[in-house]
Amino acid sequence: MTGGSTPQLSGVSCPTPTHCIAVGSTGASLPGSGVVLATTNAGTTWNPVTAPTGALTVITVSCSSVTACLAIVSDGSLIWSATSTDFGQSWQRDGNLPSLFLAENDLSCTVGGPCLVAGYAPTGTGTGEGAVALSADGGQTWSLASVPNGIGVLRSATCSNAANCLAAGSTSASVNDVVPAKGALLHSADGGHTWEPVTGSPPVADVFDIECPSAKVCAMVGTVWKGTPAVGTGGVAQSGDAGATFHLSSAAYVPLTLTALSCPATTTCVAAGGDSLARITVAPPKPRQPPAGSQGAGTLGTR
Repeated sequence: MTGGSTPQLSGVSCPTPTHCIAVGSTGASLPGSGVVLATTNAGTTWNPVTAPTGALTVITVSCSSVTACLAIVSDGSLIWSATSTDFGQSWQRDGNLPSLFLAENDLSCTVGGPCLVAGYAPTGTGTGEGAVALSADGGQTWSLASVPNGIGVLRSATCSNAANCLAAGSTSASVNDVVPAKGALLHSADGGHTWEPVTGSPPVADVFDIECPSAKVCAMVGTVWKGTPAVGTGGVAQSGDAGATFHLSSAAYVPLTLTALSCPATTTCVAAGGDSLARITVAPPKPRQPPAGSQGAGTLGTR
């Protein structure tokens, strides 16, 4: 970044290998504290561009191209979306997200499909119940999806296509701390309008981000708890069957929770958490040679 103080960033989107937008806040508790930075040279330099008017913080952003960016914004009272057609030089305010919905730092838009924001509805001091906000018109209007009661905080939602969407988070209701708990995984077959739990718990607990770089391959990052008392380390899992099942990936030791994931290619993802960055090789399912007289079954390769 050139000039100014170091911002507190919470979201990033790269519509091309060289163009990225990062968003967040200056940390001040004043309207106009929202921050938007842009790079056009693959991150060699970052320069401030315009933040949506009145933004206390720009929570997250998703750009399908340099002429189509959608951001989720908080002004301290309301959470709303804004669109930019000139890569952050100007923003148009769109619709408010549902009242009592608080967004996590994740926004996912499917080309020709829905935009999803995972988060929670407060249930008490420091607690919440998982919720998903949905827009079928590019952020012009938002509504709450149908999510089962008793789901912990959700932190990420994505669709590989309109018929296959996944939302993930934790079974814990804590909104302030990452606490030892199992991961939560939901599936939607109707473009994110209704959600049902996936049978069994994912191998990553406290899932912070989930992405599907292709119709069949998905990856998730978060925390793996080990020992007594439980100590959290970064965890990665992959799926080769569109999210029906996940398997832990072999990985070098990552001491901190991995909280963000981006997949610029169908075989490559990058995860981040704290001061750690991890490159993930996402391997497509490889067919086994079936025994004579039997049917073949796909397996997920990892590296």
